[in-house]
Amino acid sequence: MMKNVKKIIALLAAVAMATTGLAGCGSSAESSSEAAPASSEAASSAASEQATSQEASSEAADGELVPGTVKYPVKQLTITCPPAAGGGTDLLIRAMTASMSEYLGVPVIVQNKPGAGMAIGFSAGMKEKPDGSSITAAVAEMLAVPYVSQVDFTYKDFTPICNFNSCYGSLAVAADAPYNTVEEFVAYAKEHPGEIRFSNSGVGGNWHVLAAAFADAAGIEVTHVPFDGGGPAANALAGGNVEACEVSPQELDVHVKSGKVKLLCTFSPERLPELPDLPTGTELGYDTILTIFRGFVGPKDMDPEVVKMIQDATQYALNDPEVTSFMETQHYTKNYMNAEEFYAMLEREDAIYADQAVKLGLTKS
Repeated sequence: MMKNVKKIIALLAAVAMATTGLAGCGSSAESSSEAAPASSEAASSAASEQATSQEASSEAADGELVPGTVKYPVKQLTITCPPAAGGGTDLLIRAMTASMSEYLGVPVIVQNKPGAGMAIGFSAGMKEKPDGSSITAAVAEMLAVPYVSQVDFTYKDFTPICNFNSCYGSLAVAADAPYNTVEEFVAYAKEHPGEIRFSNSGVGGNWHVLAAAFADAAGIEVTHVPFDGGGPAANALAGGNVEACEVSPQELDVHVKSGKVKLLCTFSPERLPELPDLPTGTELGYDTILTIFRGFVGPKDMDPEVVKMIQDATQYALNDPEVTSFMETQHYTKNYMNAEEFYAMLEREDAIYADQAVKLGLTKS
């Protein structure tokens, strides 16, 4: 009974914090991308990862994960969260901690360490002991920052544990634009090189990289206009300040419903359940897949048995009805990947960041 009360209190606190800003995908200040290399094979692999995650969650829901059946090696698990408190990543993890604690049998706490484009948190998490006492919340800045700033880490300096939440970008234009399909949009852009302005969530951020990768794949010349987050980037499109925007459907939803914006496609491995009539870029010949991921990594050389315990605790939390309700209310999408699947995604994304950092002139000196 007491455990259930604790979970309810944690969830209520997270919901209260959510009123301060957009949850779901979050803004660029705390999210970035799954960009697979331009091949249908990569798209199929990403889709396979989703299917695997759903199967894993179903198995956990069948009762395989029982709290109190593991002996966690330390007295407390601290999750270092590079994004600031109150943002989408922080809120989701805090909603999960009570269930994770119940499964592991030890307290699970969140410690925010924001700053320097999240480099402070990642650097700190990398240096913790690999004994299970500390793990780090992984978002795509872990991939992007090493290409544009002098930092002491890359994703290879961590032990991959699992991914638990993902969402994808989409191509949006003004509702009254003279193009209604991606094909028409690309044709227009080729006839008007450089005239199409893409708003993004910040230089070198996930939506900047997505727009640049799509422009490369489509063979069009565009102008990138940075804003402070995905929400402001969407507002710029709705306000007529730019011609296109590639942020998440969640960030564009209010503008679509108001009739100011229309979506042309998503950059997801398969059609999104909430947008079944909207084609994917892959369907149209543009294998520019971008996943905004949230997962866990640990210090290098963690014990595989401890990694497995944290994986199971994460799945246990994802299958908690209260956590599920919170995620649905706040528009988070479950996407569980185990360590191997997560690492494969990080490798694919890292290649995209490396490529676009050079092409966009963002590489560190």
